[in-house]
Amino acid sequence: MDENAIRESREDRLLRRVLLAYFLNGWIGIFGSLLPYLRQAYGLSYDQAGLLLSVKSVGNLVSMLLWGLLVLRLGRRRSILLTVLLMVGCYALVSLGLGDPPMLMVVFLVEGTTMGCINNFSNTMISTLPGEKATRGFNLLHGSFAIGAFLSPLALALLVWLWPQGGWRVMTWGLCLLGLGQGLVYARMDMTPEVGGERGAKADVSFLRNKRFWLTTLMLFFYLAVEYTIMGWLVTYFRDAGILSPQAAQVMSSLLWLLMFLGRMAGAAITGKVSRGRILVVDCIGLLGFYLLMISTRNPVVVALSLAGVGAFIATLYPTAFAFGSEAIKGNDLGCSAMNLIGAIGGTLAPALVGFVAERTGNIRSGMGLVTVCLCLLLGSILLSLWSVRGEEE
Repeated sequence: MDENAIRESREDRLLRRVLLAYFLNGWIGIFGSLLPYLRQAYGLSYDQAGLLLSVKSVGNLVSMLLWGLLVLRLGRRRSILLTVLLMVGCYALVSLGLGDPPMLMVVFLVEGTTMGCINNFSNTMISTLPGEKATRGFNLLHGSFAIGAFLSPLALALLVWLWPQGGWRVMTWGLCLLGLGQGLVYARMDMTPEVGGERGAKADVSFLRNKRFWLTTLMLFFYLAVEYTIMGWLVTYFRDAGILSPQAAQVMSSLLWLLMFLGRMAGAAITGKVSRGRILVVDCIGLLGFYLLMISTRNPVVVALSLAGVGAFIATLYPTAFAFGSEAIKGNDLGCSAMNLIGAIGGTLAPALVGFVAERTGNIRSGMGLVTVCLCLLLGSILLSLWSVRGEEE
């Protein structure tokens, strides 16, 4: 076997294992679906629930700072295995029902940190792949997460139907086992070397001088504000606005993830055939239109159709935006962390603002209207980014 064949075989093997682990991560990252049960179990107000989601986003921010530095000190493998163990511990505490609302905030903080670290690790691994394989890999990566996130709320709804009082706790124990399985995949993964050498090396911050890095962070800021708010509040919105029953709301959450999975598979298929700029613009305009339709109706059929449109158009926004900036941080753990860090600030602020507005107005629908503003700003940031690099993209 020649050198190119060996390299491609190694890249394909790495991709498969990253996809498997991220599929399991999609199962695990369903705190938004668990939020109604946590609200009931702990007697949380809208303010407190929104604060929990924002604390989770703060944890995501912490991961952006922590991950790159952790890899420099411990190396990738030890860092990711430590991350998985902390995540399993969070779900174990929730399963045991220990603590009170302040304790829940600590759990959400740590869980958000671990999910962010896994996201950073996975994106960094995909960024080491060459050219279009990386762009396709980003779509496959987040598609694998989406199919896991599609199945997870359905499993939760089934367990709650079987055991109305304790089904959600059974689910969290199952997530602990999946987390251990994810750790096993990471333990056996052949990882590419860290940029700058093995642990203890000096950080490479050359990405800070690349305009693509800053343009991408701007897009990610508004995109993550939209995604975190929709994913965190969707089930609660449908239930509390009286649009859908609790079970139907969980099914709608799974429908959203199913359409995201299908959309990301379509995105992987059209890589190299349609420009990234066209995908970003069409996706954002389509997402804005269907989201406005979703929050302006109480008809369950129209809600389902509009939510399907939201899932289809939101699907390839993040992978395409990240691929847009991946050339600036290729294989750099610290660069990947920094890009996600700045972008995720939007995801930290938006869910809390939605909870604040909903609590003050007594209407969750008014809070969800803030997403429309974020979508308009996202479209503006996409157009600015494409205009700034129009010659390079051609």
